[in-house]
Amino acid sequence: MAVAGTGDVTVTENGDKLKVVDPSALIQRHACTGCGVHMYGPVERDHPFKGLSFIHPERFEEDGWSPPGFAAFVSSIIESGVDPSRMDGIRGQLKSIGLEPYDCLSPGLMDYIATWTAKKSGALAA
Repeated sequence: MAVAGTGDVTVTENGDKLKVVDPSALIQRHACTGCGVHMYGPVERDHPFKGLSFIHPERFEEDGWSPPGFAAFVSSIIESGVDPSRMDGIRGQLKSIGLEPYDCLSPGLMDYIATWTAKKSGALAA
């Protein structure tokens, strides 16, 4: 995960495929409607992070960028339909490649919140 000023973030291709995952969330995560990958998330409402965008440098095609140093908001993949029972394995895989997985609360609580959100939205069966 990387952070940049929102004014410095530009989608150069296929921007029409991006949709905000949860318009009520603080971070307006834009995900591909085709494959579900989260690309970036600006903070637009009144908050200390307003004007910043959280971006995924592993998606960059150009050389010279710092490599990813951690994986943030890992539980959010549940909201797109990933089975919550897979989270321990996913976090283990991230750690095995040197990316520490972070969530705002404990991983279990974040999974619980994301599972509830996914069920409410219909991404997971209730």
